[in-house]
Formats: sequence, structure tokens, C-alpha cells
Amino acid sequence: MLYKSGGTKMIYKRCSHCGQRYEAGKKCGCNFKRDYPQPTGTRALYKGGRWQALRKVIIARYQGLDPWAFLHGRIEYATTVHHIVTAEDDPTLFYVEDNLIPLSRSSHDEIHALYRKSEASKVETQALLRSLVKKIAY
Repeated sequence: MLYKSGGTKMIYKRCSHCGQRYEAGKKCGCNFKRDYPQPTGTRALYKGGRWQALRKVIIARYQGLDPWAFLHGRIEYATTVHHIVTAEDDPTLFYVEDNLIPLSRSSHDEIHALYRKSEASKVETQALLRSLVKKIAY
């Protein structure tokens, strides 16, 4: 059994890339870095500064709260900005403020489940979401 100075037992892990043993809490010496493909199409737009700024504006417009959750009797903080008409369905609406609504993660998952249920459910849910969008006169 190996011990550190001070009498504590050393714990080791195995690197999933090279198989080498290394001390827990430290990094393996192989310096492996996983490569992820760059996002393409509408996915790439989510990384841009224009989207990040617009996302903050939309969340601030609703004081950081989720209107979908409020409609269903819950009070939740919005962490996601949802495209009512999805970016894959119509990329031209990606930056249109009337197509955006802030949601909590649970509400976002709930809405996408309704979108997948049927085309009629998707249209009905989109109409309900449009009724929740705040109109701001400038």
C-alpha cells in the first residue's frame, strides 16, 4: 500500500485514453484533449455575440421569470430562451424578438415534448406561447 507523507493512502485512477495510472485529483501526463466538431448551421448561431446579447435582453424583459411556468401555477427562473418557431423550421426567425420567450429548463423540455407529440399539438403550443410573448413598444 502506498502512502503520502503524513500517512494518508494514495488513490489512483486510470486514464481512459492511454491507460496509464495517475494520482486521483491530478491529470494524466498524456495531455489528451478530446476534439469536438464545430457546430454548423443554426447551431453555430448560438455561440455568437449577437445571440448572447439578445438572450440577455429577452430574459430581462420578463424579469428573469418563466411565463410558461407561471401560466401553469409555478414560479421558476428562466435559464433558456426558446424559439417558438424552431430555428430548424425557419432560420429567418432566429433573431426575431417576437419568436423568443424565456423558459426554465423543465418548461423547455415540456414544450419540446408537446412539439414532438403531434403536429396539431405543436401548432396549439406555439399559439399559446405567442399569446405569452410581451409586446414592447419602442
